Amino acid sequence: MVALAGRGVDWNRFLALANRNGVAPMAGARLGAEGDANLPPHVARTLRLSYEVNALRCNHRAGCAAEIVEAFAASGVPAIALKGPVLAIAAYGDVAMRVFGDLDFMVRFSDLPRAVKALERIGYSSEDYRADVVESGFFPDVTLGFSREGSMVDLHWRLSPRHFPFSPEGEQVWNRSVEIELLGRRVRVLGPADTIAFQACHGAKHGWMTLAQICDFAHVLATARPINWSSVLDDARRTRSLRMLLLGVDLADSLSLCEVPAELLDAARRDTHLAPLSRRVRRGIFNLRRAVELDEWLIALGTIESVRDRVRYIVERVFAPKMSDRMLMPLPRALYPLYYPARPFLVAIKRRELVFRKRRDTGALRS
Repeated sequence: MVALAGRGVDWNRFLALANRNGVAPMAGARLGAEGDANLPPHVARTLRLSYEVNALRCNHRAGCAAEIVEAFAASGVPAIALKGPVLAIAAYGDVAMRVFGDLDFMVRFSDLPRAVKALERIGYSSEDYRADVVESGFFPDVTLGFSREGSMVDLHWRLSPRHFPFSPEGEQVWNRSVEIELLGRRVRVLGPADTIAFQACHGAKHGWMTLAQICDFAHVLATARPINWSSVLDDARRTRSLRMLLLGVDLADSLSLCEVPAELLDAARRDTHLAPLSRRVRRGIFNLRRAVELDEWLIALGTIESVRDRVRYIVERVFAPKMSDRMLMPLPRALYPLYYPARPFLVAIKRRELVFRKRRDTGALRS
């Protein structure tokens, strides 16, 4: 990075891109390792502060995650920690290298009521949770949001939503899980091969919107040794997520983020659909004016290999009711089918509230 200082870099654009792509803390850490004497003072200061502020925020959230792990253990609820601080430790060895907000945990569906009570005992609450609504099976949600002051948790009972069911699933995920250390506590996480598959699916689901997502995948890929890559490819074919995996592989290789295993790289080069998807992602992460939502949809759809799965993605994502819809329009169980015709109006209300909230937050910042 320091070597770039004399090459006429547009540092304001660099900082904007680093923040938008969630890699400012990584750049700040790299800067601290190399020294900042050759960088403009405002750039060096901004990157240092980015890392330090993120370190404070992430260490607080890691402490919250450790507290949740203890609460689940005390209630006898097996749980797998996802993304957040555990991914930062597994991929980078430093909780402050990733920008993350929510904490994510997965429990078995049968353990969901006990997991909810465990979170409630340490101060978390959810506006969307009602046992009868979840147990009805009508809504496709696989995640519930919980919050308390200074901390938010997404509680999962599946790794991916019904409209994007391509990540590892089932009891084998639990059998292959491993433990790592988080602030002196043992925390269960996905096994190495499942972590790679999940990160590829998660990146594809969100259209690989940020460079940070690609860096996460590349670091997980680089540190996951030894692994039977043929088995990883076979599992991806079985779960219809091969192109999702190979797009992550192509992005990590084309951006020179890690040394990609030859078996994965050869498989990626054989998929002729990858090149335009990879170019779109790479152009997008360096474009401050990209149409984020459009790119997310197009890239996600591009990674889905069958027409049937693409149709399901569109139909489920657009028309399937959500538990948050019930918060806007409470109906008894017998009338749940009315959520389908009401869905467009409920989405419009939610979008309007989101726009007003963004304008209010922007106004507050300007004042």
